[in-house]
Amino acid sequence: WVAKQLSEQGIPTPRGGVRWNVATIRGILRSPAYAGTAYSGRTRPVPAHQRKSALQPIGSGISIRPTPEEEWIAIPVPAIISQETFDAAQARLDKNKQMARRNNKKHEYLLRGLVSCAQCRLAATGRFTNKRYHYYVCRGRSDTLRQAKGQRCTARYAPAKALDELVWQDLCHIINDPSVIAHELERARSGEWLPQVLQARRKTVHQALAQLERQQIRLLDVYLAEVIGRDEFERKHQELSQTQKGLNQQLRQLDIQAQNRIDTLKLAENIQAFCQCLQPTLENLEFAQRRQLVELLIDRVIVDDEKVEIRYVIPTSPKGEKSRFCHLRKDYFNAE
Repeated sequence: WVAKQLSEQGIPTPRGGVRWNVATIRGILRSPAYAGTAYSGRTRPVPAHQRKSALQPIGSGISIRPTPEEEWIAIPVPAIISQETFDAAQARLDKNKQMARRNNKKHEYLLRGLVSCAQCRLAATGRFTNKRYHYYVCRGRSDTLRQAKGQRCTARYAPAKALDELVWQDLCHIINDPSVIAHELERARSGEWLPQVLQARRKTVHQALAQLERQQIRLLDVYLAEVIGRDEFERKHQELSQTQKGLNQQLRQLDIQAQNRIDTLKLAENIQAFCQCLQPTLENLEFAQRRQLVELLIDRVIVDDEKVEIRYVIPTSPKGEKSRFCHLRKDYFNAE
């Protein structure tokens, strides 16, 4: 509300902008400099541990974290407000934080923190309306800066109960029928799971081999038409054959890399055992247990107005059964 009022009144931001951001207001209210003491070294850059959106790159990979108060360096400055007023503001901010929607665990959302909008690729949060309906709502619908730029998301509210049930039933189907996973492992064997760089290299090699085949055919046609002599034909044929041999060697090396990455047989055995352990308990799980299982096995639920995409992650070893997918992936912050 404060940010909206300041923007409507035309009061410039600290950097001269025309639109105030909630984070800017919070930073001002949290700054002890207005009470007479500025501090140096209150924050420090650290490697980021989470992304603003699971569907967008993290950017620089750097996050700002507060440092312990004992490490701050105090600098006296003229006070604008009293210490009592500043303390009252801090108490109110702390209370607002406790009551914020993101910290409200009163309502149960099975997919809390796992839903993303397909349109603007931002996260969707749980929301409870006065009519006692629960929804997942894209953050892009209410962000004031996006609205000011004319980029307000138009995605519809997703009914939480229906979406939770849809995803849970699909998850149960996956666990009760591991053949679905086996099918995906077959796709992995054919190379569809490989990193984009490796896939691109394989595609390039295949295209080069196909081009060499066409060159061999054209060379033979030219020789049969007596455009070139036998010596020239054999020389060019040998050059093409050597190039073809080198490309085939590259392709074999890429296949070896792929096989080293994906031992599908071993994966299938581990996944089969994991699913068999879960199958007898699925029908009797409480909400907290369902939530724990969803966090383990689902990386993201992407909601469009007409379809839902569920990105599953299945543990392939005992280690994976204890850690969430995003904590295991070293390339998580760079993933698209």
